[in-house]
Order: sequence, then C-alpha cells, then structure tokens
Amino acid sequence: MLRCTRLRGLKHSLIVLLIILSFLSLTLADSLRLVEGSTLLYRCARLGSSQSSGYEWNATLKITSWNQTLLAFESNITTGELASPVMNIEYSNGFPIYADDLTALVFLPFECITQSLQGHLNWTTQMAVGTSTVVNDWTWLTSNYTVEAGSFQSLNITLTLLYKGNPGALTLIYDVNSGIMIYEQWISISGSQIYGDIFLFSLIEVTSPTETPQTIVSLILSLAVFATPSMMFLHQVRKKLRGRHKLKRKELSNITVQRSLLGKPLCMIVAGGLLNLASILLPWSQLAGSQVYLPLSLSSRLAGSAAFFASTSTFLAINLMVYASAIFAWISIAVYLYASNRLAYRAIATVSGALAVVSTIAFVQTGWKISWGAPVLLVGGAFSLIGTVIAIKRSRAENIHAKIAPS
Repeated sequence: MLRCTRLRGLKHSLIVLLIILSFLSLTLADSLRLVEGSTLLYRCARLGSSQSSGYEWNATLKITSWNQTLLAFESNITTGELASPVMNIEYSNGFPIYADDLTALVFLPFECITQSLQGHLNWTTQMAVGTSTVVNDWTWLTSNYTVEAGSFQSLNITLTLLYKGNPGALTLIYDVNSGIMIYEQWISISGSQIYGDIFLFSLIEVTSPTETPQTIVSLILSLAVFATPSMMFLHQVRKKLRGRHKLKRKELSNITVQRSLLGKPLCMIVAGGLLNLASILLPWSQLAGSQVYLPLSLSSRLAGSAAFFASTSTFLAINLMVYASAIFAWISIAVYLYASNRLAYRAIATVSGALAVVSTIAFVQTGWKISWGAPVLLVGGAFSLIGTVIAIKRSRAENIHAKIAPS
C-alpha cells in the first residue's frame, strides 16, 4: 500500500512539474516578443545645434494589427514624421515591401534578418515608402547593443539616403532574436558636415498581453509528447515495486524467444523515440550566435532564445510533424509492449519514421542554417524505419520457418 501511494505521488509530481514548466516558461525567457496588442516604449531625443534646443520625451507605439502581411501601430507622438494616428508596414515573403515612413520600420521578420546578416540588403532599395525617400547606399554589422530594455545581439543597418529632399544617414538597430527595433538615429549630413537636428529613439521596454492560447497549445503538445514515455516508465516502476519482474520459468522462456525475434528492432525503435524527444528540446538553427528552437518549444522560452514564428505556416507544419513523430514513436512502443499487436506497432512506427524524414527535408528546404535538432530527428526517424523493416523481415522468416518445421 505504501509503495502504491509513493507511485501515485511520483506520477502526480511529474504531471504538476510539466504544467508548472509550461506556464513559467513564458516569464523565464529574456527575449523580446512582438504580438498584436504589444506596446513598445521608446525614449526619444532631439539634439539641436545648441544645448538649449535639445529635449527628450517618451514615445508609445501600440501594435493594433499584426500578421504575416501587415503591421499597424498607433503612437502618442504629436509632432515629427511619426505624428500619424496609424502607421502601416506591409510584408511579403518575410520582407518589408511598404512603409508609410522609413523611420517607422520598427520590425523585421526573421527571414529579412537572416538575409541581412548575410549582407543582402537589396530590400532597402526595393521597398516602397509613403514619404519621398531614396536609399543610395547601406552598411551593416552585428554587435551586442545595450539600451534600457537590455543588452541584445543586434543587426545594425545604416542607410545613406535622401529623405524628403534632405541628405542624411539613418541608423536602424534590431534585436536579431525578435526583429524589434531597439535603436534609431537620424543625422542630416551634407558632404562630410552634420547640420540640422539629430533624432534618437532608444527602446525602454516591450509589454505584451498574456499569450494564453499559445500557452495552452504548448502545454497540450508537451503533455502529449511526454505522456506515453512517462506512463510507460511509471508502469515499469510499478511492476518492479510489486515484484512482477519475478516471472514463471515458462513465461520467461516465451519472452526470451520473442526478444530473440523482435528485441533488436524494438530497441532501434526505442532509440528512435528517444532521439525524437531529444530533437524537440534541441535547437534547430542559429541566428547571429543565438540558438533558435521550434515554435511552442519549452526550450526556447526556458533558454531565453528565439523561436520560429508559430504564425509562419511552414515552420508550424514542421513543428507539428516533429511532435507527431515523437508521439507516434512512443505509441508504437506501447502497443508492442502492452497490446502485443505487431502489425499495429509496425504501422505506427513507420508513420513516425516517415514524419521525421519529411519534416527534416521540409526544414532543409527553408534554407535555415542546420543545428542539432534536424540531424537528431533524421537519425531517430531512420532508426524507426530500419527497426520496422528488420521486424518485418524477421517476422516473415519466422512464418516460413513455422511452415516448413515438422509438426
């Protein structure tokens, strides 16, 4: 009775721990996040030719609409270029294609950040701008940049341009993990001389509404992935505690025969399931030295790193296939151990391996730099498929042997 009570306590502890980690992961992450309803607070400064002409103020930008093709925000700025009730930025295939004003480009998607980090900034000359703006040249670099909101691995872009007939340099600095602009500077330049006022924007903080739907989905997926292996582990512990490992000699003999026929394939499928679980927790790419994880991944939030946008259909599909692959892998093992249904476990293991291979191929085609997640998943899928093929061949050999054996 005491052992059963301890076992139930262990089971409940595991479930509670997983739930707590899922919810606390939202607050443990140090990375910025931009969602609809977020508010960006900037400290602004206008520096004139004399000390008396300079002043500071705070600018609040509230994201009123945000999806893959449009970002709209309202600001409390009453003077200057951003003194519009609503500013719009349009995107296509992960790149900005239109902005009401170039100085209002407060966000770059991951696709744009990635290409920019490779020196591909042609998008700066190709995007349409609501105000008269001509980009003549650009430079870029990466650095750790510190503002009041924190220190960030950043992409620094400096554009030499003609802005409303005035030549100057516009510096835009973005956090590479979130794509949010953390600093902006406009300097009017004529030849090599600075003239006119200098405008500065520095990020103070980003506040976002509670992402309850994403938390729920992350919790459900985490429970689904780890439920089967956790319950199998607890079941084996329970058997050991009750002394069920002491089998009769006849039962042991039967199991020995069964293991000789299907033990190695099952071990390969178990190894594949473990690798599938590992691939969910490992980083899948790198961006400017930062690890990038799957959408809805607990690792991304606990590590304070970036995750692929769940709103990006390609990465969301890859994410779901990876989770499904891990779930099916462990269901196949459970079916074999507890239902003794060889056909079902082989079919489920085949689906698991196929999903692992397909999701890996889909990720490679995105062009992102490959880290640990995809190779580990591919090896896990290969283990599942090879184990299934070996099991089928051994089963056929067993049937042939049974047919030709003397009665």
